[in-house]
Amino acid sequence: MFSILTGLLIAFFDYNLASQEQMQIEHERSQERIALIGLEKTDEDYLSKIHIKNTGTIEVKIRAIYVHNGIETSLICDPSTDMDTHIPPATSLSVALPSGVPFDPYAKITAATERGIKTTEYEALLVYGSPPPKWKYNPSRLYIGPLMLQFDAFWYRKTNQRGISNPNDPWTPGWSIPKGFGYCEWNITVMNIDDRNITINRFSSFTAVPNDSPSNELSWYLEPTNQQSFTQFLPVNETYNIIYIWSAPKKLPEEGGTDSARKMTLPECTCMVFLTFYGVFHEHDGTTTTYAQTIPFEAAITVEQT
Repeated sequence: MFSILTGLLIAFFDYNLASQEQMQIEHERSQERIALIGLEKTDEDYLSKIHIKNTGTIEVKIRAIYVHNGIETSLICDPSTDMDTHIPPATSLSVALPSGVPFDPYAKITAATERGIKTTEYEALLVYGSPPPKWKYNPSRLYIGPLMLQFDAFWYRKTNQRGISNPNDPWTPGWSIPKGFGYCEWNITVMNIDDRNITINRFSSFTAVPNDSPSNELSWYLEPTNQQSFTQFLPVNETYNIIYIWSAPKKLPEEGGTDSARKMTLPECTCMVFLTFYGVFHEHDGTTTTYAQTIPFEAAITVEQT
């Protein structure tokens, strides 16, 4: 009996100690905050360094850097094996990345601490920074309806007539584009701030309307992320990039024909931008309802002579 009581007493103290340790870990986790503040790449478009800032109130230790390209997540490294990755509060740390990690403007890069706190950002934003907007706006009016536009994440880049772009060609801030730039694609960033998921379809478009000659407007149509249904899914409280490439809504297989990218053919001018979305809301009871909306982008594109 004495042995049993002794065993129970030891087990109780062990459990109590483990509980206190877990509570301490959770308390420390609640004080951790980190932010990605920069990303460097080589001239050959490989990642070289990532800069991390401790914005919390407790020292952190960085234990993992990994990247998500929209399809899979890959571990880049555990930097703590090669260097001291402790970061005191309000200070920053530069972490050298292994050679051979390609730069992908579409991909998100993540840093994680030893206690499991993470921070994530798009590689393009960390490399090129957020271009300053060339217009004044009221921060309380960043959205109309269910989609909030992120105005400082707006880019374009060159494609060929078939809509194929060079993955190593960096995105350029979209506030100005050279006259006669040729075939191009536009990249905007939105967040679904509704309480319902949204699916947009191939008829959704990005339209540039010249101020001096509105009848000469040009529209680029959605490049769907789902190549079977020609749609893009926008879940609640998630930020996504939407790509516009095509001169007409992308064709379904049974419609035949080939798709062609849209060419920038406007003369020197300033254009207003309008985004038109078509699709469905996914209601909480499992049904869908029609979603259609036109949003003035509150931005001006300058087509300029280079």
